[in-house]
Amino acid sequence: MKRILSFALALLFLIPAGSSPIYAEEEMGDQEETVIVTSEGRGLKYGDKGEDVKLLQTRLKDLRYYNGPVTGNYLEATRKSVRAVQEAYGLETTGNADLALQEIIFGDAHRPLKKGDTGKDVSRLQTRLSEIGYYWGKISGSYLDGTTAAVGNFQEQNGLEKTGKADVATLIKLYSDDIVIPTPDPNVTPRPIPTPPPEAQFTGVISYGDKNKQVSLIQERLTALGFFDRKITGGFYEHTFNAVKKFQQYNGLVPDGVVGEDTFNVMFSLDVVRADGIPKPSPTPSPIPYAVEVDVTNQLIKVYGLDEQGTHTNLEKIFWASTGTERFPSAVGEHVLTGRRARWAEFPTWGGGKARWWLRINSEIAFHSIIYNSNSLDSVNMNSVRRLGSRASHGCIRLTVADAKWMYDNVGKGTVVTIREDLPPDPELKAAHKPGEFSKKTWLHSATPVPTQEPYYDGSRPPAFTRTLKNGMSGEDVFWLQKKLAELGYYKGTVTGTYLDGTKAAVRAFQKDNKLSVNGTADKKTQEALYTLVSLTTTPAPTPMPTDPPEFAVEPSPEITDEYQVDESSMN
Repeated sequence: MKRILSFALALLFLIPAGSSPIYAEEEMGDQEETVIVTSEGRGLKYGDKGEDVKLLQTRLKDLRYYNGPVTGNYLEATRKSVRAVQEAYGLETTGNADLALQEIIFGDAHRPLKKGDTGKDVSRLQTRLSEIGYYWGKISGSYLDGTTAAVGNFQEQNGLEKTGKADVATLIKLYSDDIVIPTPDPNVTPRPIPTPPPEAQFTGVISYGDKNKQVSLIQERLTALGFFDRKITGGFYEHTFNAVKKFQQYNGLVPDGVVGEDTFNVMFSLDVVRADGIPKPSPTPSPIPYAVEVDVTNQLIKVYGLDEQGTHTNLEKIFWASTGTERFPSAVGEHVLTGRRARWAEFPTWGGGKARWWLRINSEIAFHSIIYNSNSLDSVNMNSVRRLGSRASHGCIRLTVADAKWMYDNVGKGTVVTIREDLPPDPELKAAHKPGEFSKKTWLHSATPVPTQEPYYDGSRPPAFTRTLKNGMSGEDVFWLQKKLAELGYYKGTVTGTYLDGTKAAVRAFQKDNKLSVNGTADKKTQEALYTLVSLTTTPAPTPMPTDPPEFAVEPSPEITDEYQVDESSMN
């Protein structure tokens, strides 16, 4: 079976203003990050033809290495542009786009930039320099004197040769996390910190795509602190995201662009660092907060948080998923995330479908949402909705939109993702975490119901027999039944209080061992046999011995010798 080879391509592309309400906000502009995922890759060379050559030419054109027509024919102009990439990255200039070079081209590739250049990559350069405090001019997309000076200062502060030209080495350093923030001019007196407004109360995480009053509050505060210079829209999009990252850089926070409780509290504190202040040191790396397990057997994602010992044992979230089919399986084993992500992904090889909240697992697969037919949010592929919870993808891990966004926002670089096919079926657990109904009004799943709190369980006191228990029933008596069968080694699944196939199999095994009718239904005879077994195997607690009343002294033991006897006549 052929392996799938995927290349992640970070492209900026135009989104029509009317295509979706979430992308029509004034602040966002016309650019949105996406990845194009291709498969069945091959090395390309002079003389080759095909759709993969078209994709290569399109990407090279976007990177401004290629200015010819997109023909699908690998001829001299294409070979020349490939050589330019190889030269920029210090590679042998063969002119052949082998798979290793395609990983660079279809990844987060850069073209060298210098004074006089224009384009989206110049805008991205200016935005990044602005985020980290080196550039204060307009994001114009034109590489002029201000950009040249900003690049030179960045190079000087970060141990690079000061040329003012953004070569590939400078760009790789610039877009990394290992950077030095500039030292402010000591002759400039920082402006006073504005007093936080009284309504500044943390109400929940705010991230890309949100639109509410809290976003307006954040934009107003960032404006007062000098990090945001746009219209207050209440929409959390590109400019707000970049302003939050810049704020986090200056205030010693993890620059993830998400306003969590820590970021919110610092933003509205009185010791916050303004954009013209002295940046705080970079934060000490914190433990990776989550580990993720992909349970292929049950089509579930299990997210584990840290326990008191700092290991990932606390099961915090469970999501329904669709993993790869048997023909195109998800790659079993451990994967360490690099942090690569995009808000949209396109799959041209697999019929041109698209997905939201793409989070790379390895070069072949990623987490992402259900499938869309276009970038419009009402173009959901309903087949991907119906098949959620079963093997349905070409190796990627599909989730509901809300669950995919949670993963996108919270699961980052360094997270260990373990994909397993060896776990036993657990229908009770899967049923307990089934997503809410999918609505064609919102084009989203309703919130997944929160499991009810476990009832009190006392394994030594069987509940009174009230009803026959069978498939589909729920209640405290089912909970007790599952608990006791688990204690006796019959039930291997999750105790949820709902009687499904896992419980039925355990009851059948118990009935067989106890010479009962093997029907998988916990009828009166089955439950009475179980209660009898509980009575026989449960040892009652011993009755406490009465203590001596305080007014009576305990007689000394006759074995005690005279030298330890107390002469009571000598006592006062």
